[in-house]
Amino acid sequence: MRLTLASAALIVSTASAPALESSMSATSSLSADELWSKVGDFCAMPSWHPRVAQCDLSADGRTRTVRYYGINNVAVETLDNRDDAGRSYAFTTVWGPLPLASYHTRVRVIPGSDATSGASVLELVSSYVASGVSDANARRVVSGSMFRSLCVGGPLRCSREQQPAPASEPVWFDSTVASTTPVSLQGYLRRPAGPGLFPAVVLMHGCGGGAEEVDWNWGVRIAAWGYVTLTIDRHAPRGLKNACGTGLHPDVRSDAYRALDFLVHQPYVDPQRVFVVGFSQGGMLALSSIERGPEERSSANKFRAAAAFYPICSFVRGPMMAPALILIGEKDDWTPADDCRRLVEGKDDFGMSREKGEGPPIRLIAYPGAYHSFDRPDLQPIRYLGHQLAYDRSAADQASDALRDFLRSAAAEPAK
Repeated sequence: MRLTLASAALIVSTASAPALESSMSATSSLSADELWSKVGDFCAMPSWHPRVAQCDLSADGRTRTVRYYGINNVAVETLDNRDDAGRSYAFTTVWGPLPLASYHTRVRVIPGSDATSGASVLELVSSYVASGVSDANARRVVSGSMFRSLCVGGPLRCSREQQPAPASEPVWFDSTVASTTPVSLQGYLRRPAGPGLFPAVVLMHGCGGGAEEVDWNWGVRIAAWGYVTLTIDRHAPRGLKNACGTGLHPDVRSDAYRALDFLVHQPYVDPQRVFVVGFSQGGMLALSSIERGPEERSSANKFRAAAAFYPICSFVRGPMMAPALILIGEKDDWTPADDCRRLVEGKDDFGMSREKGEGPPIRLIAYPGAYHSFDRPDLQPIRYLGHQLAYDRSAADQASDALRDFLRSAAAEPAK
């Protein structure tokens, strides 16, 4: 399957701000008619888009309300025109979770031109204006959205050069960690140039999935700091799309150690300097990975330290067996900062859960005015499951600096 990604380009617009344009196309072994039958219905997205849970169509068939799994939960889009003979339709996003305005998209299925290009080509072309983010971030967000629509679990597969960030290496590894449920995990691996030995970071996504977004947002960045990164997808191998309403799968608590075991066997990784960083539910799992308990005790390999963005602190008791950093918004109403303060102080709902100062230190940084998911540049303010989520550029930049300093300091300390 051969695919092409057109470069985002600046185009002239009659609006006050110039519009940006992005496009992506993917070839398919299906005939043009067969592919159009899969994607041509304006509300058929749940059958082929991996992130769409539900699509509701208005009585006149011209407005669809798309409900997504995870935090980017609702978009309202209106059909502008449709050409079944030409196998295309165009729509405008009236409201959606992406930081964009004047957002228009055309979907088109084209017969393949020869045997090497496949039997058909699915093409997406979008024009838009950045809203609250830089043009570069808007392009990255749209390219990521297109990539997820066409290439992640849908009817088509895309080559590595289609990704909206420098390509990672997809890896699959069987667990050697003792478990009642054997599982083959998948992840996205990045490494700096050179032979190593490099420190490494395991990255863990939240309850809504989104391993690709974590890899693009943080894997690229941390690898540029000189670390090997492995972003693990704990949902796809288990056939999950979303765990925000169902809680943790019982076996995922061992996933961080499964990833650690994979990394320490790579010849370019320093086994004494492997860290774990998680987000929301993944942040809780990161902290749990260095908490004194069965997972930590049963592993011959240990994490050097852990960092958690807006974690669920109420389920972590401690003491910690390695240093920890917690980065959270002061206005987070899903994973409250006060729960994390109690963890740092050694308290729980019943009083003192441990002596204050017992174990390595836990550092807490709370950002005034920041909500849950404050590090997500693709996120407009929304409410999800009753909680406010919003990107905060200032908090995200400060947290990035804090994480970098924390990793550098912990990596430089002598191994214990």
